[in-house]
Parts: sequence; C-alpha cells; structure tokens
Amino acid sequence: MAAEAAQRVVVASLAEARAAIAAARSRGVAAELESPPDAAITYGVLWFAELNRMLAAEFGVDAFTLALDCGTRADFAHAALVEGIKRIRFGGHPAAAAALRDIASQLDAAVLVAEPS
Repeated sequence: MAAEAAQRVVVASLAEARAAIAAARSRGVAAELESPPDAAITYGVLWFAELNRMLAAEFGVDAFTLALDCGTRADFAHAALVEGIKRIRFGGHPAAAAALRDIASQLDAAVLVAEPS
C-alpha cells in the first residue's frame, strides 16, 4: 500500500472490520484494526482468530493488521499468537511479557503494551 499512514480503527464485528478495510483501501492505505480493550477475554481468542482468517482470505494479508488486546492474561496472549494473530496487546507481568515477546519473535509477530483500561 501507499506510504500514507495506516488508518487505526477499533472493531468488534466482521461488518466493522470490512468497512474499515474498505475505507482504508479507498485512501490507498492498509487498515490498522484494533480490538476493544480486553477483547480476548470478552469475545474470545478464537473469535478474533477466525475474524483475522476471514479478513485475510477476503482482502489479503497486506490490506490490514489486527491487534488483539489480551489485557493481563498471558494465557490468552499466548493462544492468540498460536492462532496466528500477529499483533497482540498485553499488560501483564513483565516476565510474562518477555516470554511472550520471545514467542512472538519466533512467529514473526509483535507484543504491544496494553493501554490501561
């Protein structure tokens, strides 16, 4: 996509994600999709993993990024990485964050600092 900055949008449904990607595409940029805070706990890791797979199949992996907020739950953050989510937010124990970053680096993924809720 173009050099213009990605468009960051919080999404909690397939329809919202599709609309955000379409809007970003119309501007020639990739959509930067963010889950709501603690979404891994509220919606479930597998729900967002399937959303990620559906969007990748429909739009291609270069059309968007998806960051899943896992709150302070290292187990959910690990599950998200295993399920193929390439960007997770985690605000738990620093030792757990370090371990997750190590796992993420092996999977070409990233662990972002979770914003306080």
